[in-house]
This record gives sequence, structure tokens and C-alpha cells, in this order.
Amino acid sequence: MKVFRVSQVSVIKVSESPLVLSIQADGLAATSGWTNPRLDNSADPNPDDSVLEFSFDADKPSGISLPRLTPITACVDFKPTNGADAVIVSARINGITVHAAEFLKPGESSPRPTTLAVGEEEPTTLALGEENPQVTTQALGEEEPQPTTRAYGEEDPRFTTQAQPTTQALGEEEPQPTTRAYGEEDPRFTTQAIGEEGPTTLALGEEDPRFTTQAQPTTQAVGEEDPQVTTLAVGEEVQPTTQALGEEAQPTTQAVGEEAQPTTKAVGEEAQPTTQAIGEEGPTTLALGEESSPFGWY
Repeated sequence: MKVFRVSQVSVIKVSESPLVLSIQADGLAATSGWTNPRLDNSADPNPDDSVLEFSFDADKPSGISLPRLTPITACVDFKPTNGADAVIVSARINGITVHAAEFLKPGESSPRPTTLAVGEEEPTTLALGEENPQVTTQALGEEEPQPTTRAYGEEDPRFTTQAQPTTQALGEEEPQPTTRAYGEEDPRFTTQAIGEEGPTTLALGEEDPRFTTQAQPTTQAVGEEDPQVTTLAVGEEVQPTTQALGEEAQPTTQAVGEEAQPTTKAVGEEAQPTTQAIGEEGPTTLALGEESSPFGWY
């Protein structure tokens, strides 16, 4: 049965004629207790070509084993009949190919040792500055296009947490920054530069009815009031309390001779005078001989 993984393959060219290859494979078994490791060429699908294919096999444990990856090594001397352009060693989850240019001569050390030097592993944690694009934290200034935090001045809209960063470098804001540089605001700002407002209060003489807080201002410039202002200019009142002399509608005091219902009339023009002229009274005392009485005449 194939071992779990092949980690390294070295091929040594022992002799040229006849051609003899010494093939060594190192790998990992899925558990402890695997025995009789070997490189099996019997399953080569094309045994007559010059590409040699081997299966990295071993016997699985028959008893109790520990569930951990266990190093395992197999070696074979092989005499190819049709030359050797490459050697392929396959395990359960992977395979390794060694081309003829990579074959070693006797006495040469393999460039891929079984035990790697410190710093040359296929490590879980890489050295600082050598991380690949899938590390969680990268060195300052070496972030990939989607870091969580970027260096100051290198931000762009592709942040992981937000499409539009909250604070960008001065002068590099995107189309919708919260605060812009002085003099670069557009009409969508809450506070604009002096003189660039779409203002609540307009300059004197430039008011229009499009005020935010009111359509009809309480106080307008002198001479520009409309018919509904609180205080009008002198002479422009609509319904003045005091009118010019001679223009009153219902004056309390009228000119002499123009009263409608005078309290005191001219002498001789009274309608029902309290005191009448002598001889015009409806008198209380009748003239002698004109009196009447229920008892007769006197």
C-alpha cells in the first residue's frame, strides 16, 4: 500500500554502461508501525519508455499504531533497459519527478537533504519579510493588495473592512471624504469655506425665497421688503395705524365743518335743542286762557 506522502527523491547515476541508477525516496507514513518500505516499478503503465515510474509502498501495521505522521525511507538500484530521461515516485497524496539533468554522480550530495537546515524548511511560520501573500500579518510596506492595515499614505479603496476609508492622506481623499482640504469642498459638505456656502443666511441684497429655514425672511434689506414684512418703510405701509393729515378713513377728529355727527351744532341748526328760542317751546306753562283741565275751565 502507498505511503501517505513522498517528501524527497534523489537519483544517483552509479554507472553509465551499463546504466545503473540508485533511487532513494523519503516520505511520511500516516501512522506508526509501517514496515517493508519499497519502490515498486511493476505498475509502470509504459515500461518500455525512458520515463521510470515507481510507487512508494509499505506494509501497514497489523496491530495498534499511533495516529501520527512517521518518517519512512525506501531505496532501490534499478537498471533501465531503454535509458532514463526522468524518474517519477508517487505516494498517496502526491508525486515527485526528477529529470535526467538532476541525476547525481557518485559522491555528490543531494541538494535536497532528508533533514533540512534551519530556515530552509517548508515552514508553518516564515521568516520576517519572506512571507507569501497568504500570511496573516506582513512586514510594514510589503502588504499585498488586501491588508487589514496599510502604511500611512498607501491606502486605497480596497480595504478589507471598508470600501471607503474613514481617513486618508491629505489631498488623496476619495470622492466622499468626511472632511476635505480647505477650499476643496463641494456642495455636499456640512460646513463650507467662507463665501462658498449654499448659505442659510444670504448676503445683504442677495436674498431669495429659497432659504433653508424660512421662505419669507423676517427682516429684509431696506427697500426690498415684500407685502408681508413686519416693519415697512415710511410711506409704504399697507394698513398704517396713523395716516397722513386729510387721508384718514374714519378719523376721530375731523376738520371744522366736516363732522358727520357733531355733538355741538351751530346756533339754529340743532335737531332737538334742549333750550328753544322764546316762543318756540312746547311750553310747560300755557298762556292765560289756553289751559285745559278735567275739572273745567277757569
